[in-house]
Amino acid sequence: MNAAVLVICAWLANSPEIPSAETFRQNTQRGVLDVVVFYADAPRDIDRYPLQVRQELQRFLERARAYRPRPRAARLGSEMRMVYAAREGYEAKLAASATTAGVARLAQAYVDALRPCYEWEGFHDCPEREAVFAEQHLRDRPDTPFRDLLRVLAAHRWLCTAEGYEYEQKPTEALRARRAYEEALMIVTADSRSALMTTAARELKASGRCHATNPFAQRREQRQPGG
Repeated sequence: MNAAVLVICAWLANSPEIPSAETFRQNTQRGVLDVVVFYADAPRDIDRYPLQVRQELQRFLERARAYRPRPRAARLGSEMRMVYAAREGYEAKLAASATTAGVARLAQAYVDALRPCYEWEGFHDCPEREAVFAEQHLRDRPDTPFRDLLRVLAAHRWLCTAEGYEYEQKPTEALRARRAYEEALMIVTADSRSALMTTAARELKASGRCHATNPFAQRREQRQPGG
């Protein structure tokens, strides 16, 4: 996993409006969403997005590619290499979302304090910690340059948390997390300054899943008696 991304070379469409959630229900691809909440490359069907979204996405990807992480410790084992890769990818994503001076240092400080997991393994704890941390950061620093991205991340991570609790067969906690997801999603769609992040939030609403596909289905089957 890394922050390397492809620079978009051509822009074909020129729609002035951000697509609605209904539009995304008709096209279940999550190109913009997966770029900003995970580490995906530019979507192949980029021409379906409005010009403003495409331009913001291009700048986001270029800044992510330009990010230079701090030197790693020497002679790392395979697990620690994954830890570093996860943290560096998170830093690059944050740095790509803003143009403020010193944004790389701010991104590194955020990730140092968060210490994100490099694997979630289908459980609730890692995405919930990310969601809680993002929302606390937004309360403590309402002028953070990461504001719009963190709001999308918080909504997405709450949805992942709900799915994790469902996998763990904890329906009360799953319902709590889904309510937190809905509240977070309402905020980002109502008050985002970024067409890119608003579009990502609308793709999240239309998809209604943590991942584009459901990676927990097979595990749930394995948990059944006799499975």
